[in-house]
Amino acid sequence: EWIVVDGGSSDGTLKKIQAACVPSQCISEPDSGIADAWNKGLDLGSRNHILILNAGDTYDPDFLETIVPHCDGTKIVCSHARLISETGRSVGLFRAQPNKLARGMHLPHNWCAVPRRFYGELGPYSHLQLAMDFEWFHRYYKRYGPQGFIVVERALGDYYLGGKSDVHYAESFRANERILIEHGTSPFIAALYRLSYTTKRAL
Repeated sequence: EWIVVDGGSSDGTLKKIQAACVPSQCISEPDSGIADAWNKGLDLGSRNHILILNAGDTYDPDFLETIVPHCDGTKIVCSHARLISETGRSVGLFRAQPNKLARGMHLPHNWCAVPRRFYGELGPYSHLQLAMDFEWFHRYYKRYGPQGFIVVERALGDYYLGGKSDVHYAESFRANERILIEHGTSPFIAALYRLSYTTKRAL
């Protein structure tokens, strides 16, 4: 099932999509942000697992056939992703490390197959401007811990830098800090995490 959620673009995006595939469903209308678009897709989906692929990012041809054997509906299945610069150069690996979700976003969201029932259980994405994926996965982590994930130890796609959270990384880390505090982390510890991530990213 392939669902396209477009924010009412007028730059030829829909024509490109329609030339590349025939979506199961396609909507094109204004939205109130990334989380709103994701939640629209969740509402339209009907299969047992949900994958969210943002514009620009890509799956390897064998991505689905590699992860499907692990998808039994009991855990989130995820893989690593290659980091690609805005100029198309490979600059590293975004590793899926769910054991580190207690302190920051250590999952390449687009490469996470989430059993649909968990969205029913935990709710949709919060309408935040940044870190909405971290907020949801941290919610899941708080309930199920690192044992709630299966990590496929391969890089199975390309994650392109230059997105909103990457460009506004300092604001993203501040948003992460607020989320951690709201979920019970000590403000002092949350601030240390923010400073550590911000310094590392700046360097």
